[in-house]
Amino acid sequence: MELIWKAAALGITAALLGLLLQKAEPAQALLLGLAAAAVVLTLALGFFRELRDTFGELCREAGIGTALTFPVLKSLGITVVGRSSAELCRDAGQSAAASALETCAAAAALYAALPLVRLAASLLAPGS
Repeated sequence: MELIWKAAALGITAALLGLLLQKAEPAQALLLGLAAAAVVLTLALGFFRELRDTFGELCREAGIGTALTFPVLKSLGITVVGRSSAELCRDAGQSAAASALETCAAAAALYAALPLVRLAASLLAPGS
């Protein structure tokens, strides 16, 4: 819980400093936002590791292979990176690039989930 408070404080501080810098130095304001996002995402890695480990434990206990849970975690990571990158593009005034990044992240997340779709299709297919 302490980590989210640190991340929130960092994000809010960076946002306020970015507002002060925006008019005089827009490029530096963008770099500040990029640096803050990188640090916050680095802090979040601990949560993702814990999620991965917990999913792994639950799968082992339930007798389910990681082939079922890994695509979910991979899709989550793709979504976080895609959304963060798109927001940074929007902050830079590049909404077309942001939209393209979101579309790419959505396609990549769906691609990562294909093993689950294949499994569901095989379970639902007649004669299986």
